[in-house]
Amino acid sequence: MTTEKRLAKVERELAEVRDGEEPISNTPELDEEAESVCRWGAARAAAIVVLPGVGLLWLTGNIGYMVARIGKIYGAELSKASIKGFISAMIGWGVLMFLCSPIPGLNIAIAAAVTYGIGKAAQAWIKDGMPADMLRYKEEFKRAKKKAKQHMDEFKSDPRRKQSLK
Repeated sequence: MTTEKRLAKVERELAEVRDGEEPISNTPELDEEAESVCRWGAARAAAIVVLPGVGLLWLTGNIGYMVARIGKIYGAELSKASIKGFISAMIGWGVLMFLCSPIPGLNIAIAAAVTYGIGKAAQAWIKDGMPADMLRYKEEFKRAKKKAKQHMDEFKSDPRRKQSLK
């Protein structure tokens, strides 16, 4: 797929994102629950990415489910297209394919950090009313990814990495 076609597809997916909804604030209990979901997603990513052949499919499903679950925590129903658009805006699908390449050890840490970063960026985006401008959330993604790298041992050893989240 050419770069122009990929950009057009991302723009179509982001067009479905609801812009300007009322921001959500003062939600410490919900924020704590969303943090738990982000950590769960990162732990699962560390376990999933090592599976040859199915890692990419399961990793994208894991990230998509995590974002949808965070939306539900805050009462936002996200369409599949808006979730895909958000993920594409944060990292692009090529990065996900790279994460599933057979680089022992390295891809585990990267997959967990990227997944956690997407979760935290999604949390901020949803709390802000899901605006179309993604620049702030890319910065949140980078900060969260850096934080995740500092907690990598926790993600790798988290017992929830093999549990499904309901």
